Amino acid sequence: MSDELLHQKCELIVKESEIRFAGFLDMMGNLVVGSFSEGITPLKDEDERKKMFIEAVLRIRTRQDFDERLGPVEYAAARRKNVVTFTFPYPDKVLFVSAEPNVDIDKTAKKIMNLGSIP
Repeated sequence: MSDELLHQKCELIVKESEIRFAGFLDMMGNLVVGSFSEGITPLKDEDERKKMFIEAVLRIRTRQDFDERLGPVEYAAARRKNVVTFTFPYPDKVLFVSAEPNVDIDKTAKKIMNLGSIP
């Protein structure tokens, strides 16, 4: 999938009012494409975000070890005091999304999956 198509998916996702950030990570945790919603101030600096991205990719890759018995991960979410983060596995990429802390996790995940064309 081209970087331009991934960028378009991110732009579509961040247009949703509850979304703060959407980005695609490579399997080393590097941000390939991504953007914040308009008017959003990041909660972490660039170094902290990089560390968070690496951790997200490691979690996805570790979970894939259990796919055979449990089935593949559709998404993973973490609710924190100030933000909810989502990770969605893609072929050779991970979609990382952060949202406002008051979201309905399942409803928001389904919306992201629809906007990101995740089966």
